[in-house]
Amino acid sequence: MKKHSIDVLFTFSLFCIFTICSSMVVIIGIKVYQETVAQMQDTHSTRTALAYVTEKLKQHDTAGGVLLSEIQGETALIMKDTINDETYLTYIYPEDDGLYELSVKEGTDVTKNMGNKIIEVQDFSIKDRENGFLECSASDHNGKTMSILLHQRSSIS
Repeated sequence: MKKHSIDVLFTFSLFCIFTICSSMVVIIGIKVYQETVAQMQDTHSTRTALAYVTEKLKQHDTAGGVLLSEIQGETALIMKDTINDETYLTYIYPEDDGLYELSVKEGTDVTKNMGNKIIEVQDFSIKDRENGFLECSASDHNGKTMSILLHQRSSIS
């Protein structure tokens, strides 16, 4: 059997086309994956912060268990816990680029720098929307804002 140069050229061309197409599919997949990861990282801290506050509010959904106040000009969510006839307050508040939490015995003077950073988040805010509703919102690094509206079965003080 005699091989023609056209057979070799056809086989080589087919191999090159396959290699180019495979490379393009891999490159497109990498780009899509990178964009997906970047988007998930941007919204992760925002969603986590909102979920954390939601869970804390659910845990303290008792009469007088949740208060809104201020710490040095920042709105703070305050939750009360009674342990062995002593009352402890947990403050959740925004500061700079993060959400902070502070737990102290009732009556303790509180400043913003006393808390521990829970998570990095941009523009976190808590607003009283009346009738037991609280609106919590936060932004990601790209400025995309996410908000949740929470309702307490017990009233907010």
